[in-house]
Amino acid sequence: MIGSLILIVVFVIIGWYLVEYIKYFKTGDPNETEESYWKFSYDFKSAKKEDYNPDNPDFLKRKRFRNRLIFLLYIDALIIFLLLNSFAAHILEAIVSQKFSYPI
Repeated sequence: MIGSLILIVVFVIIGWYLVEYIKYFKTGDPNETEESYWKFSYDFKSAKKEDYNPDNPDFLKRKRFRNRLIFLLYIDALIIFLLLNSFAAHILEAIVSQKFSYPI
């Protein structure tokens, strides 16, 4: 139970740092905002272009790196969810075992 609690704290701190770094890391996309930091780059609607101009390779590299950071944020949220479920199960198990250990 202590191990779950420590892991929850560690992953919450990691998630907080990921959120702050994602907000800090700018790719140059005009659709990025402070509120949409958790979206992948392909979730933004692009402006319709009349003629096709491929994006700069450096811009594409930054977008891919940001997408990897967002994927890590989603994995971190999943791990926190699983750890919280495990922690709740440990607490409930302790409550139930303590309740039924006394003679009636």
